[in-house]
Parts: sequence; structure tokens; C-alpha cells
Amino acid sequence: MRTRITVTTPRRRLKVLLSSLGVITGMALAAAAYHWLPSWDPIRLMAWYKVQPRIKQANEESKGETERSTKQITEFFRQRKQNARAFAADVLCFSGKWAYVKDFVYGGSHEKYLEECFERNLFTSDELKAVIESAVKSHVSEVQGRENQLLVAIRADLAGDAIASPSYLPSLGDEARFRREYEAMLERALPILRKDMGVTVTREVVSFIGAEIAANLITELGTSLAVELGVSGGILGAGASSSVFTFGIGIVAGIVVDMALDWVIRQAGYDPEGEIAAKVEQSLNHLEGLILHGDSKTNERYRSAKWYSSWALSSESRAKSREEAQTIEASGGLGLVHQLNRINDIRSRLRDEALKGLILKGGVQ
Repeated sequence: MRTRITVTTPRRRLKVLLSSLGVITGMALAAAAYHWLPSWDPIRLMAWYKVQPRIKQANEESKGETERSTKQITEFFRQRKQNARAFAADVLCFSGKWAYVKDFVYGGSHEKYLEECFERNLFTSDELKAVIESAVKSHVSEVQGRENQLLVAIRADLAGDAIASPSYLPSLGDEARFRREYEAMLERALPILRKDMGVTVTREVVSFIGAEIAANLITELGTSLAVELGVSGGILGAGASSSVFTFGIGIVAGIVVDMALDWVIRQAGYDPEGEIAAKVEQSLNHLEGLILHGDSKTNERYRSAKWYSSWALSSESRAKSREEAQTIEASGGLGLVHQLNRINDIRSRLRDEALKGLILKGGVQ
């Protein structure tokens, strides 16, 4: 009888070894998951899976609110730019030329005249501030409305399920109580985002009051505009936003003078009104861009800081880059669109954590 000898090739041995390592690794991961990951109650887990599509839909719909809300600002500038030629006519009338000549003796008289023309023909600082406030409040109101609809839908989805029983989440049967528990969980989720997710979260995003958020964003935005437009930081402080926008308008008018007026007054056979109107529109386009999207240098610094916060070689460098990115975000230099999108993202994360706390953990104990 012949003895059969099996020859194991190196390739076969490697295949067997890799298979064995795969099985061992899988078993180790399963053991770790069983030991460390929370073991959710099946009833709670089924309820969480049931409402997941609604939560995802609410998060996606909220992202579109930024563009809809900021259209107010775009439309505001579009309408006001139509009056650029009327402003130019005011600048070049006899009173304007006299104010220009008088400025050589009484410094500041021409700038004052230009600001008066600007406010008369284009907009006042209060009007600009009001439209930004309106955009922010509208944004918060719409996002909050979607969130309220989400909570109503979740209660309706889970009302007849086992999770609505007294031993799980009885507040599902009482709208006011469910809302109170949800708001309490929002507060509890705040430190989770700050610590585990590395997100800077302010109380305004938790309370989600449009007026408070608008006041905070306008102050940040105003400070950034002051820096970008060359306004002295000394004017900032209490009521900074109003001062910033007032001086910002003065600077915009001043840009027109520096670039056009002194030259066009001396020209013959030219269209000085058209030249100044074009400069006004250019200045307003620049101001609109700063308000909505910030300045390019700040955005470039932010992108660099975000990249190094994840990919720098040392942990110290990553930490410094994270801190720099957070400082830039708080400066308002990235523009209103970024600020509103950031609020959306933070609110979405807060909402997810709060609902997890209610459904998976049973809410406030």
C-alpha cells in the first residue's frame, strides 16, 4: 500500500496563515465590541432604526435653508445697486463739487457729504444691519420649524410601539413633556460635542433663539468687516455692529472718491456719472461678497488650518491647527454663509445626540 504524501507549497501556507489571522482578528473584534460597545435594548434599537430616515431627511432639508435665507441679502444689494447712478449724480452736482473744494479747508466735509449721499440714495447702516438680522432670524425660524415637525413625526411614528410604554419612554404620549425632555437632552449633549467631537458650541445654538443668534453673528461679522475695510479696532466695543457698519459705509463711499472723483471731474466729453456708478457697484459687490463669503485670505488660512488639524505629523501641531481653525470660525471672517452652515451642522449633531439620549437611553433619569 502506497503512502500519499501531501506537499504544502509556500503559497498555500501563506493562504492558510492569512485565513487563520482573519478568523482570529474577527473573533477579537467581536469580543471587543461585545465588551465595550453598549448593548441596547432591542425595543429601543428598533425604535431608533425606525426614526432614522426622518432624522436624516430633516438634516438634509436644513442644509438648503442657508441659501434660501441669504437670498434676502443678495436681493437687497441687487436693488440698491440700481441707484448707483443717482448717487453719482448727487456726488457730481454743485453741492458735491463745493463740498470737495471746501474739504481742503475744512477736512472731513467731503466725506460727510458722501456718506449723506450714500445713505440717501443707497442704504443706511441700520437698513443693512436689519436685512442681515432678518436673514439670520428667518434661517433659524425655518430650521426650528423643521425640527418641530420632526419631533411631531417621531411621536406619531412611535406612539403605538412598545417604546411608548411606561417602562420605556412614556413622554411620547405627552407633547409638552416630550418637548421638555428633548430640550433637557440638548443641554446634556452640549459637553459631548465639545469634548468628543471637538466642536465649539455656544449656548445660543442650544436655546436656538433667532434674535440672540443674529446679534452674535452680526457682532462677529462686523468685527471682520472692520478689519477688512481698514476700520480702527478702537471703535469696537458695546454696540460694535452699528459702528462697524456706519464706518464701513463711509469707507465704501471713500473708495469711490479715491478711485474716481478727483479724476473724472477734470475730464471733458466723458461720462463721469457712469464711471462713478460703476465704481459704486464694484464696491457694493465687494461688500456683499465679504458679508456672505468672507475674504479670500481668511478662507485660505482656514482651509490650511483644517487640513493640518487632521494631517500634521505631531499631535501638538494638530492641536494648534484645530485651535487656529476655531479662532478663525469665531472671527466672522468666513462670511455669513459659512456661519449659518456651521450652525446647521452643530444643531444637527445636537439633535442626533438628544434623540439618541431619549430613544436609546430613556431620556432624563
